[in-house]
Amino acid sequence: MSTLRNQHKDLEVKVFAILLGKINLSSLESKHVQTKCIKVNVYDYTEMIIINDELVFLDNNGYHYSIYAECSLEDLIDIIEDL
Repeated sequence: MSTLRNQHKDLEVKVFAILLGKINLSSLESKHVQTKCIKVNVYDYTEMIIINDELVFLDNNGYHYSIYAECSLEDLIDIIEDL
């Protein structure tokens, strides 16, 4: 069972690294805070940004949400595939 947990954690680390890289290379600026973002369309979130080295979702009103709030690893992979 620990092998599956390790594989899941490894995949999560890879997905987070890809998202961090995409945001760092993005030319888009958030419409709510002064930082780079990527556009997302998952749940009611519209942007993903980095705050204190953590991935954060923003909604249309600029409210901040934890990456862990509702989003699954599969949702994050979908975001990457949609970019």
